[in-house]
Amino acid sequence: MPMQKWFSDIPRLEFAEPLWFLLLPVLAFVFWLYLWREGTGRHAALVFPGEERLREQGFEASVFLHRLPFFLRAAVLLLSVFAMAQPSVVQRKTVAETRGIDLLLVLDVSRSMHQKDFNGESRLEAVKGVGKRFVLSRSADRIGLVVFSGKGYTPCPLTLDHLTLGTVIDNISSEVIQEEGTAIGTAILIAVNRLRTSESRQKAIILLTDGENNAGDIDPLTAAGFALRDGIRIYTIAATAQDARLSDRSADSFFSAGAALSGSPAEDVLSAIARLTDGRSFRVGDKAGLAETFDDIDRLEKSSLRSPVSQRKFVLFDKLLLSALCLFVLELVMTSTRLIRIP
Repeated sequence: MPMQKWFSDIPRLEFAEPLWFLLLPVLAFVFWLYLWREGTGRHAALVFPGEERLREQGFEASVFLHRLPFFLRAAVLLLSVFAMAQPSVVQRKTVAETRGIDLLLVLDVSRSMHQKDFNGESRLEAVKGVGKRFVLSRSADRIGLVVFSGKGYTPCPLTLDHLTLGTVIDNISSEVIQEEGTAIGTAILIAVNRLRTSESRQKAIILLTDGENNAGDIDPLTAAGFALRDGIRIYTIAATAQDARLSDRSADSFFSAGAALSGSPAEDVLSAIARLTDGRSFRVGDKAGLAETFDDIDRLEKSSLRSPVSQRKFVLFDKLLLSALCLFVLELVMTSTRLIRIP
């Protein structure tokens, strides 16, 4: 497909009146006949008595200059035929227009996220590394960041400046919020309020936490109800010490929540949030599982692409005719001055 697109974008030549090319064989025959007669000496000529003296004084033209008027005349006729065929250069270009998705990463930065049970790395550090890679891979999307523990705040609103967002992700830690606890409902509501004014047709939240909602003034499912009302899909990721992942590959719905495994009440709540908003729920236990989960979400949340075709046409009639006229004038000047024939 990329090779086919490359060929379709190559400029091509079109002719509005191609029947004029029927004159080309006639011109070719006339040129051949002229050269043949000149080569056999079968052309009318008068002998000039002082010819040898003129040659000695340097008035004889070289072979190239001798043939130049013929080549100029031939070029004039050929350009005229091409001009009458009315050629145009047509350039078709497929322009991919991307409609990005507005995404908010909602990350738990509570104390428990510092447990080093993700292959010797803390859960927070693993999330920061994988999340930054995810952000930098989605150049067409506006992405923002919400962090929370007992409270939540937005260190980076929706932006296309993914390098800056990557730097913000690198610098997040549990010290940015002093309140203890895990306010999942509050974090979801903050993210929903950030996305509410978005004009994007696709809006999503990626919520990662390792704990149970035990702080804040709003229940997580109530906050998820606001997300549902605004058409915001929520993907939930439960970071646990077990290497298991919630994933429902249901054929009935491409975006469907993962089937809840028998686990903690916190995981059941995360699964319910995803199911309510037509998202998916995952459980990860190591960095590899976390990376795979973000890859799954990356495949699920694709930007809408449109490929309109633009066409530009450059008419060459006037340019060819002007070129023929210039060559004709040049021939007249040359044959009337330096290349004048005697007789």
